[in-house]
Amino acid sequence: MKTIVYQSYRTSEVEDWITTAMASVEEWSEKAGFTYTKYGDEIFDRVPGWYQEKAGPYRQISTDLGRLVLARELLNAGYQRVIWLDADVLVFDPARFFITITSGSAFGREIWVQKSVDGQLKAYKNVHNAFSCFCANSSFLDFYIDACQRIVGRTNGNVPPQIVGTKLLTALHNMIGFQLVDGVGMASPLIVQDILNNTSKAIELLCETSAGPLCAVNLCASIVGKPSGGITIDPMMIQTISQKLVSSRGACLRF
Repeated sequence: MKTIVYQSYRTSEVEDWITTAMASVEEWSEKAGFTYTKYGDEIFDRVPGWYQEKAGPYRQISTDLGRLVLARELLNAGYQRVIWLDADVLVFDPARFFITITSGSAFGREIWVQKSVDGQLKAYKNVHNAFSCFCANSSFLDFYIDACQRIVGRTNGNVPPQIVGTKLLTALHNMIGFQLVDGVGMASPLIVQDILNNTSKAIELLCETSAGPLCAVNLCASIVGKPSGGITIDPMMIQTISQKLVSSRGACLRF
């Protein structure tokens, strides 16, 4: 299938670990025989002004819509399959990262490991759009574009940043069931700590819950520098685990 992989991120003051992550996606794309392209802030040219205003400081809400409009543009340009990966997704085992989706649409299976209210480790299952795939015959893409605008249009502007991403997709998946890709994991703070400290409790739970081997990981830029579950992950920690994952081809994520 004629396939393009596309990403978006600002073009100035780009963090080193983001550069590393995006380079890994480009390298994987080329090895897989896919076209690769990336966009800067021009992604927001596809998003209505009123939508951006209601999204407020959460630019990821605007990106959630912009990536969908770009997907439609690319399909209309003649591509048979378009694949989006967030800029903070690191592909650490490109040789094992295969895309088998050939029709419709697909998203990533999210398994987020953190402590529950009783202090025990728990794996929370959701659907994420850090990986999104749309084929030329996808009937869902136009619906998703319309749904994003309707949902944000009905708000007063005070919305959670995942409203048209993980929250919407998880709710829809529970009703209609999407095709899900298991190769892109989520680097929750506990997973980051395990990789840094060569420990395994959170990673073991992630592996037990995952339906297949992980070949890439979402490094979760939205929580870097912010407390999450009592843990604050800084850019140096992310750069360090990125290097460990790439050099070991993800061996530290397999137990």
